[in-house]
Amino acid sequence: MIGSPKLGRTSFLHQLLNSKLINPRLGLIKRAELRLLLFVLLTSTVMSALSVNLAGAQTHATITISSDGGVKGTDKIQRDGDIYTFTGDIYGSITVQKSGITIDGTGYAFQGADFSRGIDLVGYGTFPTRCWDVVVKNLRICNSGSWGIYTTSNNNSFIDNTFDSSGIHILGSRSGEGNLIKRNLFNNSYITIDYNSGGKDVVTENNFVNSGIYVTISRPPHVDGNYWSNYTTKYPNAKERGNTGIWNTPYDYDMSDSSHGTYPCIDDTPLVHPVSLEISDAPPVENETEPFPTTLGIATILAVAAISIGLLVYFKKHNYAPSF
Repeated sequence: MIGSPKLGRTSFLHQLLNSKLINPRLGLIKRAELRLLLFVLLTSTVMSALSVNLAGAQTHATITISSDGGVKGTDKIQRDGDIYTFTGDIYGSITVQKSGITIDGTGYAFQGADFSRGIDLVGYGTFPTRCWDVVVKNLRICNSGSWGIYTTSNNNSFIDNTFDSSGIHILGSRSGEGNLIKRNLFNNSYITIDYNSGGKDVVTENNFVNSGIYVTISRPPHVDGNYWSNYTTKYPNAKERGNTGIWNTPYDYDMSDSSHGTYPCIDDTPLVHPVSLEISDAPPVENETEPFPTTLGIATILAVAAISIGLLVYFKKHNYAPSF
């Protein structure tokens, strides 16, 4: 009997080409065959997963609402006069150069890139540039740590939006009537106000869930009538004022850190229950590239599996096996 070759000194490809994996007398799949099949199937799974991730990756849209009112960079924002309406989910950034407009998300989602400005009210012209009288409403903003809305101006209104791991950054708004932040849901998100000596921004009727307000080198905004998810933890002995839905102890946002400013940020009428918001509930549109990667992944798995089975059948049919 001729001894079988030493597998440790023979390449996997050499073994396959010399057909040492089948024992036709037993008609069974040996361990080496199982290893081959598992290896091929595992490889196909990894390849298909990578193909899904690469093919399904969203494209970052760089969008501009220009000073003349035009929209560049997307077909998912429709203009009707000074009203700009979302018609689908958007991943990207929006530079706003026009004042006096309304951006209505109609319940769709807007996601920005990490460490970037999502909706940037930069205005148009020489520095410093600003946009005034801009309304952003009914938008689900999830920016993974970046600023959902960034503004250096006043008299803007941010109403009925959801901020998820995102927030609003107000920088250097030193005059005017301030900005209105009303009936929004902040989830793991923050309002940051810095270098603002005006103190005329209004924060009211919002739900703060694991969220808060940071005031840096600024006068604090006027904060009134908001819901704070950690209120009962912070004030376990507080009680409702009659049946008013208002706690009897003001909510004092922790300003002990000097970097938050020198003025207290206090909600004198904190709400017992969350605010009933009016955010539109339009369903998100499906990713336009989704069918392609899904089909590609399935096709990859099936193709590699078919090749594996075909190799095994071919070897058995031709009786490729070691000699005895």
